[in-house]
Amino acid sequence: MASITVKGLDEYALKIDRMGKASEEIIKRAVYKGAEPVADAIKAGLRSLPVDDSYGSAEHPVNGVSRKQKSDLIESLGTAPIQEFKKGYISTKIGWDGYGSIKTKKYPKGVPNQMLMRSVESGTSFRKKNPVVRKAINKVKKESVNAMGQEIDLACSEIIK
Repeated sequence: MASITVKGLDEYALKIDRMGKASEEIIKRAVYKGAEPVADAIKAGLRSLPVDDSYGSAEHPVNGVSRKQKSDLIESLGTAPIQEFKKGYISTKIGWDGYGSIKTKKYPKGVPNQMLMRSVESGTSFRKKNPVVRKAINKVKKESVNAMGQEIDLACSEIIK
C-alpha cells in the first residue's frame, strides 16, 4: 500500500482556519475602509454647496444653504459604528447627527441636521434640490469597492504569510 506525505497541507489548513476566525474582523475593517472615500466625497460635495442667505418661497426658492447651515452640515457628518444583522450582513452608515446652531420657535434646540440635509438633497417647496449624496456615491462607488478589496487582500496576506 502506498503512502503520501504532504508537509505543507497542515500549515495551509491552519492558516485557512485562522483566516476563517478573523474573517468578521477583516470584513469590519474593510467596511470602514470603503466608507472613507464615500464620506470624503460627501464632505467635498457639502463644501461645494452654494451659499444663499436669503429666505426662500414657492415663487423664489433658494438654491443653497446659509453659511451657518453649511458649516453645521459639514461638522455633523460622521460614520456610525459597525452594525451586524441577523442574516450575516455587516454595515455602517454615513449620516448627520445632532442639531444645527440656528434655533427657531419650532426647533428650540436647532433645526435637525438630518432634516436639513434631506431638504437639501431632495428639495422642498422653498429650496431647490442639490443631490450631494447621490452624486458623491455615484462618483466614488468603484473607489470604495476597490478600497474594501485592498483591505481584505492586505489582511488575508498578513494571515497567510
